[in-house]
Amino acid sequence: LIVAGFAGGYWLQQPPEKTEVAALTRQVTELKEMMMLTLLEKESATDRLRAVNLTSDMNQASQKVTRALIHTLNNDENVNVRLAALDALKAYAQDNKVREELVRAIAKQQSPLVQVALAEVMVALQEKKSVTELKKLLEDDRTPDEVKNRIKESIEVLI
Repeated sequence: LIVAGFAGGYWLQQPPEKTEVAALTRQVTELKEMMMLTLLEKESATDRLRAVNLTSDMNQASQKVTRALIHTLNNDENVNVRLAALDALKAYAQDNKVREELVRAIAKQQSPLVQVALAEVMVALQEKKSVTELKKLLEDDRTPDEVKNRIKESIEVLI
């Protein structure tokens, strides 16, 4: 019985290699996060795009990363970077805070491309809370007619 106990304990013990691999994986994720946050501060839109794309390799993003992506979505001057940030945030939309920030982001967007993309994301997420913000875009005189048509379609699907 004692020998069987030792044998069972030995078998159930996690091999040191697995522990080391888990630690290395965690360190790589932390390095990617740090690199992503650093690249987002660069002048070059290419660097900022690379930073946003780094999040696609992450299985689970920290709050720091999602906050940085939301900030990028709302404040980056390059439309392509904002679209990439929105695309990256879709992967983390199961988090209620991310969903709320995506809804808030609708009002902050001036680019028709980003407005349409956000409306499509809201439909994909079936986020009914976004209807109010989307209706505000319809009432805005600066919103192009083509965008208004797409937003109307999105609202109809959500309601």
